[in-house]
Amino acid sequence: MPYFTNQFGQRLFYEDAGEGEVLLFLHPPGMGRKVFMQQHELADRYRLILPDLSGHGDSDTTDLSPSLEDFAEEIKQLIDVLHIDQIILVGYSAGGAVAQYFALQYPNKVKALILSGAFPFVDTFFLRFEFSMGMRWVKKSPQTLAMLLGKSHFRRPEYKQELREHMNKSDPKVWYEFYKQAFNHDCRQHLDQLKMPILLMYGERAVWINHHAKFYRACPDATLVIVDRALHQLPATHWPTFNQSIIDFIERKIEKYTAK
Repeated sequence: MPYFTNQFGQRLFYEDAGEGEVLLFLHPPGMGRKVFMQQHELADRYRLILPDLSGHGDSDTTDLSPSLEDFAEEIKQLIDVLHIDQIILVGYSAGGAVAQYFALQYPNKVKALILSGAFPFVDTFFLRFEFSMGMRWVKKSPQTLAMLLGKSHFRRPEYKQELREHMNKSDPKVWYEFYKQAFNHDCRQHLDQLKMPILLMYGERAVWINHHAKFYRACPDATLVIVDRALHQLPATHWPTFNQSIIDFIERKIEKYTAK
């Protein structure tokens, strides 16, 4: 598996598989690329790029306190190294904060934006509470938080263990800072600048998250998918629907127009 070196001198690990339209996946704080294990089957149709951001998983950590801008710059450098002109950017949960920041900074690089459980800023009490608890747990016991998140995402014991072990490689200081940056992120005033096709996915039961869908009405070309009886962890818990929604979206919004 390959590495590249970012602007701070850290090695960034990424997976690169498949051919076709390029989907680049951005993970939430602490979780790394392993949260997208159920998306590997999409490599039968597309080229998948799955990085571990600085301080996560198999990537080097950093002495700096990384910002969303820093993470976005890592992604920009990665696609430049790979000579990729445009990507379909997939952000899950707080990884969507990096995805939105990148799309606003480099709109010509983003062919489409796919956001699962995204928010332009934190607007509900329970999401604020969730962030607060996450930051508290990562300071107190990151191993316990890794165990809890592994259980909430996967049913298969081997997947739980793989995610947990991967998360235990993450630097708790970077993990905490990523939480903090996403918690303070606010791009509400700029959503109308996201002109590319956008797919928004939410779990029906995650009302403290799907509440935020209303803000994306400002986006000129946004498609909303609500997954019945689902909570927040769609890429892991409802991966057949999640993956098929991506396929349908790309066929409808990208391949249809590319073929013309």
